[in-house]
Amino acid sequence: MNTKGYKAILFAPDGEWVTDFRAETKDEVIEKLSNRGSYWFFYPFEAVILDKGGLTTAQQRLVDSAMPIESLKGKSIKAASRLISEINWEGYF
Repeated sequence: MNTKGYKAILFAPDGEWVTDFRAETKDEVIEKLSNRGSYWFFYPFEAVILDKGGLTTAQQRLVDSAMPIESLKGKSIKAASRLISEINWEGYF
């Protein structure tokens, strides 16, 4: 496995996702997430994945995830995205 550390993956309520906040350790990524400013508004659901370089594939697995998606830890990005998009988040925010 050619791992360069960790990075955050952020999900929108419709299941779309982006990556950001690269670091050598999972804890460093989590610390960066705590200071992400208004980014949370568009991508409120956060998790951590292995940073395998520039390309992130939908088959990569979440190595950590925060509330309310903590039960998705270990799921693939594709599965997490699908599950997040199937939930009615109205009134959650």
